[in-house]
Amino acid sequence: MIAIEQIIKHIEENKSYVLEAGAGSGKTYTLIQTINYVLETRGESIKLNNQKIICITYTNVAKNEIIERLENNPLVIVSTIHEFLWDCIKRFNKQLIIELDVLNEALPTDKSYKSETGLKNRITQVTYDDRGYRDFEQGSLHHDDVITLSLQILKNYIFLTHILGQKYPYIFIDEYQDTASETVDAIVNYLLERNKTKLLVGFYGDSYQKIYDEGIGSLQSYIDSNKLELVTKDDNYRSSVSVVNLLNEIRDNITQTIPKSKVSIDGSVQFINCTNAPMNPKEKVTPYRARIATKKDSDYNSIVSNLETNGWDFSEIGIDKILIIANSKVAERAGFGNLYKTYSKRFFDPKAELLNRENQFASYFFGSKDKKTSKERETGIEHLVSFWEDKNYNGVIKYLKLQGVFSSLTKHSDKQEIESKLKELTILRTTGTVQDVFDFCQVNQLSLPSNKLQKFIEQLNKDITRIIDEKEKKTAIKNKEFYNSLMQTDYNEIIYAFKHIQEQTSYSTKHGTKGEEYRNVLVIIDDTSWPSQYNFEKFFNDTDDKEHRKLRTKNLFYVSCSRAKENLVVLALSQMGDSAMNKITEWFGSKNIKTQ
Repeated sequence: MIAIEQIIKHIEENKSYVLEAGAGSGKTYTLIQTINYVLETRGESIKLNNQKIICITYTNVAKNEIIERLENNPLVIVSTIHEFLWDCIKRFNKQLIIELDVLNEALPTDKSYKSETGLKNRITQVTYDDRGYRDFEQGSLHHDDVITLSLQILKNYIFLTHILGQKYPYIFIDEYQDTASETVDAIVNYLLERNKTKLLVGFYGDSYQKIYDEGIGSLQSYIDSNKLELVTKDDNYRSSVSVVNLLNEIRDNITQTIPKSKVSIDGSVQFINCTNAPMNPKEKVTPYRARIATKKDSDYNSIVSNLETNGWDFSEIGIDKILIIANSKVAERAGFGNLYKTYSKRFFDPKAELLNRENQFASYFFGSKDKKTSKERETGIEHLVSFWEDKNYNGVIKYLKLQGVFSSLTKHSDKQEIESKLKELTILRTTGTVQDVFDFCQVNQLSLPSNKLQKFIEQLNKDITRIIDEKEKKTAIKNKEFYNSLMQTDYNEIIYAFKHIQEQTSYSTKHGTKGEEYRNVLVIIDDTSWPSQYNFEKFFNDTDDKEHRKLRTKNLFYVSCSRAKENLVVLALSQMGDSAMNKITEWFGSKNIKTQ
């Protein structure tokens, strides 16, 4: 019985279930099939009872895709997990204040608001904004607080779970492996258990594609306790025979096959093991890494060149991809390594501040993305230049008018002035520093800084020696150092970073490609890149005593390899030992092993 038939059987018998579906299996298609089946067979009843089907996704991109594929059906609410949970609990403000007070008291002192009277006697409203920050004194929640409070509310207030069970007879959760364990606990053990005859829950995902720490990963314990039925989907519509055979070696709970309806190709897999000079007995790790860096770069460049000679396309518009484990390494390869280092020194999460454009300077140059719709906000200097270079003059005029600098661009002289400035800006971007471009844009009023950026710059002018508070002084020093380093960076690195953000390079992190697929994939593994989180050699030879790292490495390796549609090459820049190579040879086949 195929997966959708099993799911329909469970729906008819009102049994909640887990769909475990490997990479490239068409999981989202099956999810859409399921919802359409419920709409066809129970849509009228759902409508008459003023109910809704809930479909929960992990990202706004996935949310918008599902809404489109369901043709905006009004009986289906598609939302992210935070949106859904907050919508469930936000009306119960009295209970929220009580539970927030409990949560606040349980937090460490440095993360909570402490007072003699407690929060419940000080706040009147609990609020949540997906762009906001935690401020318990004002009743404001962070993402993580919504998860925790939802569990507390659903656990402690039975009447609420009955209300939700009546409103939402079907809840389908996509990418279940990335769902927080507290959320699964709340939904299965409290919402579902108290509404067994009224509610059905379907989880869709793949335990082998859990690559974020916060996700639950596997639902096996719920399957073992008979709270959820297991459905497996063993199709692979994406990859070649060689890649599918490798994926089957890596995982042990599903053996995938290529459907007869799909024209299969043989494809190829290859593993390249780069030999490194051994580490001297008295040598420290950092000098050793620096010593072998030249050899590693040479090996990398040689392999990329050979692949391009054999028809692989790593150009800006190419259809092949290079997957690297760390954002810092991607930045180096993609041409903005110094810019990324500047952000790394200042911020705990440089990816969020720079590549996700949460920092005010990043959004000034790169624009931003709307969190709710995932649409690009074309408000960065690089957007303006793109409009100009593409001869999109309407885009240029719209950009400048939105800035509020040029209210009217009807005169020929105005247009000549803009043309002259943009020509000069285009040249300056390739020859100057970030400071040069930033100053030019300010002087010529091409793009005004946001209020947040203006305040940051104003703070830089404060006399640090006059700041009394040590924490404030330390922050001021860090901000000054960050600003100076950023402004001295070649602007070319901003250009390269923008291309990377717009997915106009062949490079990506392994994390950033989940759900994506490419013709050919080069996977780079290097145990010196992020040793605390990933160790590939110990994964291959099964000697890692850190279970979390072992699982994280296995899943990331599986996800990376499964992106390839035709050909896959794994390049080990850190040398794999004999015991690891024995397993690698078993998986890839001796004829597909090469030493560099």
